[in-house]
Amino acid sequence: MKIINKFNTFLVVNKSISYAIEKSSSNSFKLMQKAGENAAKQIIQNYKKQKTLIICGIGGNGGDGFIVAQNLLNKNWDIDVVILGNKNKIKGDALKAFKKLKIQTKDFDDIDLSKVDLFVDAIFGLGLSRDINNKTKKILKIIDKHNSPIVALDIPSGVDSNTGKICGYAPYCELVITFSSFKYGHILTPGSEKFSKIKVENIGIEKSILSNISPKIEINNPNHWLTSINWPKIDDHKYSRGYSLIIGGPKNMTGATRLAASAAQRAGSGIVYVATEKEAEQIYYITLISQIVKSYRNIKEYNNIISDKRINSVLIGPGLGANKSAISKIRYLLKINKSTVLDAGAISCFKGKLELLKKLILGKKVIITPHEGELNSIMPSLKGNCIDKALKAASELKCIVILKGATTVIASPDNKALVNQAGAKWLSTAGSGDVLAGIICGLLSNKMECFLASAFGVWLHSEVGKYLGPGLVAEDIPENIKIIYKKLLKSYN
Repeated sequence: MKIINKFNTFLVVNKSISYAIEKSSSNSFKLMQKAGENAAKQIIQNYKKQKTLIICGIGGNGGDGFIVAQNLLNKNWDIDVVILGNKNKIKGDALKAFKKLKIQTKDFDDIDLSKVDLFVDAIFGLGLSRDINNKTKKILKIIDKHNSPIVALDIPSGVDSNTGKICGYAPYCELVITFSSFKYGHILTPGSEKFSKIKVENIGIEKSILSNISPKIEINNPNHWLTSINWPKIDDHKYSRGYSLIIGGPKNMTGATRLAASAAQRAGSGIVYVATEKEAEQIYYITLISQIVKSYRNIKEYNNIISDKRINSVLIGPGLGANKSAISKIRYLLKINKSTVLDAGAISCFKGKLELLKKLILGKKVIITPHEGELNSIMPSLKGNCIDKALKAASELKCIVILKGATTVIASPDNKALVNQAGAKWLSTAGSGDVLAGIICGLLSNKMECFLASAFGVWLHSEVGKYLGPGLVAEDIPENIKIIYKKLLKSYN
């Protein structure tokens, strides 16, 4: 998905909040007029004057479509308008818009599709939550298979704006023009895969209303954290750049730890230590080069390692078994109260022990990085889409939650979230999550604030995945962090 505007908030809302935003206006028809007018301007800016078919529903989205139609007519565009549904059921603002339309509508079957150069989809909009009927599905399939592009108003018809679910069928749209904010369905798969470009149009909603929306959900991009990156200073040394400690996995699971350690150093940590059980030390000694290995034989020696006051951040979980020993290590680790990332086994070991996890992390600077399965294992009662789940988990656990997936959500206990858009599909490979955890640990060692480090780390990981593309394996990611860093440094300077 390509965003073709710099709308100042990049706000993302669900259906109920979107309706509440619209109701905040004392003149709802004025909003509809503004939406239609702005959408028409976008169409004129992005497409040459051509034969256009505008397909309208009988609700609010159809009302937007009627206004688009009249505005294009006013600019001497050659258009036809088709209404799907019973005209007699058009009411409210949509009826006002329909009455202003100075053209006779037609039946879809009477349209010569061979002459249509552009389609405008104004059928359902945000309200759809049920499967569309067969007649509408048939029409959507016809225009989808047509050679001419489709522009959707608000969201492609057939996409549930709350979940991104496809309600029977949804056509692929070249451009989506939405209003005031992004909707969940624009950024959650598979809905996010149903269009190429999106433009958010400001239709006159006051900034104060948008800024007071809760939960505060925005799209993850450099605007949020670029100025918070701690770039190296001329007089920095390895300890001033940050000390990361990675708790190593057992002898048969060292790969995850080594990936995380390499990623932490590439992300910016000045020095990375790996703490390992004695039996695994030789593997780490032989395979790690610029990272330092410290081994322990018992919990006393383990505590001596983690008590080093120079430590800035800690990661535990990659390669860790979900057992009582793991919980014991986590318990001691959290007592030193450093910025801590709990990943993989450090999450799964709390299955059925949610209250213990809450108790251990209370008041600590903790980030957990589960995928859906790991989160469900410790919090099986969570419902909703990935955004809802991440926010609820962060609120209940009182820590930063990075819920990993095609769309990754970074949620804070204060009802705030950043959403990293889907697109880095080549990252779905073993070890990729261990690298992400290491990146975040490295950024934390630079004394970057937990929420911003999480958001930056997720973005950085994703951008490397997009850059590398087909054939990448987890080992490739740390080595190519420098490519994205160089691009960022140019934009920062």
